[in-house]
Amino acid sequence: MNWKKLSILGVSVMLFVVPPLVWDLGTSVLNLLIMLFIYIILAQSWNLMGGYTGQINLGLAAFFGCGTLVTHFIWKAGVPFYLAMTAGGVAAMVLAVVIGLPTLRLKGMYFGIGTFALAEVCRIVVGSTFQRMLRMPSSYVASYSLVSRYYVAFVVATLAIVVVYRVTHSKLGLGMVAVRDDETAAQVTGVNTFKCKVLALFISALLAGLAGGVFAYLRLSFHYIFMMFSPVWTFEPLMAAIIGGAGTLVGPIIGSVFLVVLSEIFALKLGEAHLIIFGFLFVLVVMYFPDGLVGSIDRIRRMKVLVGRGLVKARQEPSSRN
Repeated sequence: MNWKKLSILGVSVMLFVVPPLVWDLGTSVLNLLIMLFIYIILAQSWNLMGGYTGQINLGLAAFFGCGTLVTHFIWKAGVPFYLAMTAGGVAAMVLAVVIGLPTLRLKGMYFGIGTFALAEVCRIVVGSTFQRMLRMPSSYVASYSLVSRYYVAFVVATLAIVVVYRVTHSKLGLGMVAVRDDETAAQVTGVNTFKCKVLALFISALLAGLAGGVFAYLRLSFHYIFMMFSPVWTFEPLMAAIIGGAGTLVGPIIGSVFLVVLSEIFALKLGEAHLIIFGFLFVLVVMYFPDGLVGSIDRIRRMKVLVGRGLVKARQEPSSRN
């Protein structure tokens, strides 16, 4: 990473760190930014499996809900929050063992169907087990601060981006991309494809569990805890990753901004009808921008370079003939 990229990264971090300390951003803005960070974590989590490894995981909600539930109960028991959130991430990894080892043997769409079915089983079991409202003691409510939640969400989102960057630029990341491009060819060349898929699932589950921990920190009470296992927590991060550009680091970030900000604007103006609009926009992106916004921009840039080189050659040919 060169100095230019480091300077851009530093300025970006400062833009998120300084404003809450200097200005009163208000409850609505802070809530929106916290949800944006949560969606970035979830989108990066899905991107690691779906974008880089080529395994369409439709059970992300199970890991998110597991992280939320475990963090809530451990934190409620008096354990410091950062330890409770870590336990939530580890619990999501344990759940990934239960879900991943059987389902990763499945190929293609069958893996997606299997993970979705197991996530629905988790939702039904949790819904039948916890039928009453879950809430934290009043002492937790008295010390509630949105600013502290904001910084926790920002740190975890930054951690998720760093983890995905480090993983995808490692030997494991090369193996994951090889599995995505051609699993059979990867096996022939000596790549342990099952190991790559398992490790990708474990890291993805850990990030989703940490996102659930951040959400448990934000929401001190839950009327219906099974809603944390809703398919919404799978398909919206999936949309964010695909809209921004699956298989890229920046794509899920851009897609999350696009999804969260526009969703908030449309929800205020159009109510429930905004879901129809987002569904329509998602179909348009998949049809006309299959590589996502980031991938499409890169493709346009490459086309301009090729066209420019072609023009240069076309101009040089007459002079060379003379």
